[in-house]
Amino acid sequence: MRALTVVLAAGMAVGTSLPAFALSGQRPARPSLDQLTTGDRPCDAVTPTAVRSSPTLRAVLNDPDGDPVSAQFEVTWNTESSTSPSRLRVATTAKANGSSFSWTVPDTVPEGPVGWRVRAKDADGYGPWSDSLHQGRCQYVKDVHVPAAPQVTSPDIPLGSDEWVDAVGRYPSFTFASSSPDVTAYRYAFPAGSAMSTARPDEPGGPVTVRLTPPSEGVNTLEVQAVDGAGNVSEPTRYFIRVGSPAGDVARWKLDDPVGSMTAEAAAGGVPAWVKPGATFGAEGPSGTTAAGAAAFDGSYGAGLVAETTAVDSTKTFTVSAWVRPEDTDRGMTAVSQTGFMAHSDFTLGTVLGEDGQPSFTFSLPGVDGATRVTGGSPTPGDWSHLTGVYNPVTKTARLYVDGALAASGDAAVPADTIQGYLQIGRELEDDGIHWTGAWHGDIADVRVWDRIVLPDEIADIGHRTPQRTGYWAMNTVRTDDSYIDTPDAGGSQSLILSGDAHLDTTDPLTGEGSISLDGDGDYLDSDGHQVDTDRSYTVTAQVRLHEWLPERDMAVFAQGGDEADAFTLRYRGSDCTWQAVFAHADSAEAATTTLSAFYGDGTHHLAVQYDSKAGEVRLFVDGRLADSAPYSATDAWNAYRALQVGRDGNGQGGFHHLDGDVDEVRTYAGLLSPKEISRLGEPGEHPDL
Repeated sequence: MRALTVVLAAGMAVGTSLPAFALSGQRPARPSLDQLTTGDRPCDAVTPTAVRSSPTLRAVLNDPDGDPVSAQFEVTWNTESSTSPSRLRVATTAKANGSSFSWTVPDTVPEGPVGWRVRAKDADGYGPWSDSLHQGRCQYVKDVHVPAAPQVTSPDIPLGSDEWVDAVGRYPSFTFASSSPDVTAYRYAFPAGSAMSTARPDEPGGPVTVRLTPPSEGVNTLEVQAVDGAGNVSEPTRYFIRVGSPAGDVARWKLDDPVGSMTAEAAAGGVPAWVKPGATFGAEGPSGTTAAGAAAFDGSYGAGLVAETTAVDSTKTFTVSAWVRPEDTDRGMTAVSQTGFMAHSDFTLGTVLGEDGQPSFTFSLPGVDGATRVTGGSPTPGDWSHLTGVYNPVTKTARLYVDGALAASGDAAVPADTIQGYLQIGRELEDDGIHWTGAWHGDIADVRVWDRIVLPDEIADIGHRTPQRTGYWAMNTVRTDDSYIDTPDAGGSQSLILSGDAHLDTTDPLTGEGSISLDGDGDYLDSDGHQVDTDRSYTVTAQVRLHEWLPERDMAVFAQGGDEADAFTLRYRGSDCTWQAVFAHADSAEAATTTLSAFYGDGTHHLAVQYDSKAGEVRLFVDGRLADSAPYSATDAWNAYRALQVGRDGNGQGGFHHLDGDVDEVRTYAGLLSPKEISRLGEPGEHPDL
């Protein structure tokens, strides 16, 4: 009857569901190799899987009848004292059909190659072994021997030397090798203590070469370990690498030459830049920087300067920077380039007009399928900006920094056969190798080129423009006149006039010898003149201490407005106990606003608001740290003509949200304080130098 049943079943059409009794009495199926694992790795019937401890063997077993099954594992190995293999078998308890079974091989099974197989058993008996019908037997080899510590060599760095090396922003190569033939990977950290990375040789036991850059100058430690196929890790090899100060630029033209000069003298690199028609000297450099002068370009065809030198190989690591002041943002313009020949330029730094008609700064490089371009920031006619382009061929990235801050990054790979041309200032050569394009209209100052990556902290320093402090009120004293009381500006210019019951408090000042105390009932301070142009970059800061713990009403710290709205106001909001900086998009009561928030904490706080016109962003700092930021474009910004208000906002509408608290150290700046400078202001003390 059973034989007949099998024949009937075999004769059924494919895809027909079989009744349960039709397959009754069949033994379990042969385990499939793709359902067997050695530890956490698939069964390998060709190359033994390397393990460093006795592995757990796993198998998923099935029975055609759907009956419960148990497993029988078997391991075999050879010993030197026997001509036949040793064998160990173990059976498990039964589980439901399709279950996973496991067995951890005991440590009594010695090191060396081991083969293993498995079969299933049901009520009718054992099914076939997993290695039947030439399917192959799983294999592993137990290896507890730690590989030899790796050797490390470098053609670029004198390892084991007391010599200080030029390596900041560079990528010296290091080769890792081991005398152990089973090494399959190297783990390394640079500097030691940072996250470990892994490099794998092409073949076990082979060497591997990596390129690494030190994170900073000083003594950096390189730590490397060898790892074999079983996962055994060697003792570390360590080298102390003494990294010197970052190398200077390889080419530089300050462009502060005398009026009428025919060349721009080189401050580095030794090659002057020749003046072409349409370029002249004598313009003022950006204030708040070391750039004393600038070259002016009238935007005419071919206007520019040319230095008959290849400043840098654009297929390798390099950085280029310049101060730029565009007069025209209605078209793309080139501030600095290195000409190609009958091909895209080696690099360009300048402006570009987007598909939406909005201008941006740009850094472009040649690629296999045309130019690679990263864009960011917002050029404003008549405003100075600092641009920095960084190319890293190791990570294959290009980065653009505007005023010292990262504005854009993207993938880039300059072809190795790129022809290196001459450096151009204020123009670039078209792909035909004959005609000029991108004529700059505006001023350019201090063009610099490095043959290394300039680090972000360096770029932040190079691209920082010290803002002009337009007001600083330490509030240590007040002066009494016949008609008003004021607290003087530390620079001797505009004062803050006290109104209502506002008064000097020297008994418990926030900083220094005094603070101004306000009672929230109509008190405020009013500057006797315009402080900052709110349609350009600015920073306003103050110290404040509220008189109550978690007051329920809104209170303004400072504001500057127009007739119907405040361009900015910084206030405490009682409904959720937060600091809020609110920026109106127009001088209208119905205007949209951008709001930044931060949690309020008891005690004295240093607060700062900032508008960055180049980045198109507003920021709120609390106690020296960035608390919130948001986009705020040039089309949102407008110039609030009224005076600075301290202790209230809504001046154009009569004044609202009067402060019940103490204020001190109020400062206004035309331009941006750096995060480091704001952090310093958040520290105890008066900091009169900032």
